[in-house]
Amino acid sequence: MKVLQLGVGAVGEVNARVAAQEPHVSTVVLADIDEARVRAVAAKLPPGKAQCLVLDASDRAALVDAAKDAGFVLNALATAWDIPVMEACLEAGANYLDMGTGGPREITGTADLDEQLALDGEFKRRGLTAMVSFGIDPGASDVFAHALYDEFDAVTALTVLDGDNGTADGYEFVCSFSPETMIEECLLPPYVFRDGRESRNEALSVSREFEFPAPVGRLRLWNVDHEEAQLMPQFLGGKGLRDAAFFIALDDRFVEALRVFRYLGLNQRAPVEFRGARFSPLQFVASRLPQPAELAGKIHGAVCVGALCEGTLARRPARRFMYQTTSHDEAWERLGVQGTAWQTGASAACAVRLFARGEVARRGVVPPELLDPAPFIAEMRAVGLEVGVVDLPVA
Repeated sequence: MKVLQLGVGAVGEVNARVAAQEPHVSTVVLADIDEARVRAVAAKLPPGKAQCLVLDASDRAALVDAAKDAGFVLNALATAWDIPVMEACLEAGANYLDMGTGGPREITGTADLDEQLALDGEFKRRGLTAMVSFGIDPGASDVFAHALYDEFDAVTALTVLDGDNGTADGYEFVCSFSPETMIEECLLPPYVFRDGRESRNEALSVSREFEFPAPVGRLRLWNVDHEEAQLMPQFLGGKGLRDAAFFIALDDRFVEALRVFRYLGLNQRAPVEFRGARFSPLQFVASRLPQPAELAGKIHGAVCVGALCEGTLARRPARRFMYQTTSHDEAWERLGVQGTAWQTGASAACAVRLFARGEVARRGVVPPELLDPAPFIAEMRAVGLEVGVVDLPVA
């Protein structure tokens, strides 16, 4: 199988390197507008596996031609590109995978998860697969939720928890993935499933503490908008699910900065005019933070992402946490990338590898909840993403 890798930033590099190790992947076409970056990543792939392509995704004809030639597109661009790339894949007859979605459209102006899921019929009609939200979270986190769901007799709550105790040399605070995405997600009113109904909280209004497995430890987490809170109730609601949400650890200083961004309107994506020029406040603020690829080797600590399932096992109350922990330092020493890039990129590549081997038979738009958890978790372990499970005290 030939893979078109759209975007070769920190996560895209890991996508390509892990996917290229699969014998059933013949070629990875590294496509980006930055030719120097494309060639740098190509040098890290196995001999004969890389093909370089300078591509502007806004050139629809060129994008369709590239997708048609490859047959499978791994989208590591910003989430605003999800729908345009999916539509290009439909035109080209190519299969598709991304690592997250945008929206809600009425707030951000970009396509949301509902719009992606609405393309299910079109992909089925063409005999194609579009795997959406297949990173670490969303992605592996949803697969963990599915695995736990299968184990439990009844499931009352599913919560995805993302904790990172990392610090970065030379920076007060950083985002270990796209700063633009991080700022936007944190300042949206987060979608939650509460008491069996869809709802939204006010941004940065709900927090909790959680004791992650060592070496991450106890962190304060904040409820922010994320795909899992919508996907888990939709596809894992059959055992009495009442509550679903997503929480992520945020540095106190970053929370303060986010609130200032919101007060000043600096989280606005739409362009504004200033002294005769037009610019997006959100993109400007994000540009003031280091990009994830710049942080490799500078972040120290570890990141843990997992799903917490609460309900009953053998008719007894239970709380079980399935998770993946990555050391930023070890990721740098072994692979030359930071931990979040490794977690996200390698998780997505696991889905690509399974598809290349013919182990994903489902067609249409496929969120991670619809995948068989066992092969995916086995593939994670095979590429070096160890998965743990721990039972927690019942309150």
